[in-house]
Amino acid sequence: MADSRPDSWAITVVRTGGFAGLRREWRTGTADAPDVDWAALIGACPWKTAAKPADSRVRDGFVWRLEASGRVRAYRATLPDGQLTGAWRSLVDEVRRTSRD
Repeated sequence: MADSRPDSWAITVVRTGGFAGLRREWRTGTADAPDVDWAALIGACPWKTAAKPADSRVRDGFVWRLEASGRVRAYRATLPDGQLTGAWRSLVDEVRRTSRD
């Protein structure tokens, strides 16, 4: 569902990997959770440094792909499970909590 507010966001989180190599996806945004300060959660993440994460693959570990699209900006990052901390973890937890999937 599109949201026409200037501060509207659509966020997708995809987790792949693990022992069975399963894929799980969550989607949410301002249309689904208008009371969440998505701009603050997204702005707190270090998107530029995550664009080229170090190769820290762990056998049977998860890989997280995050996408946040706004009316003016879009961000994309791929993180190994060990880097999903701090602001990244807060964003993922909120997306999972408010997901419409």
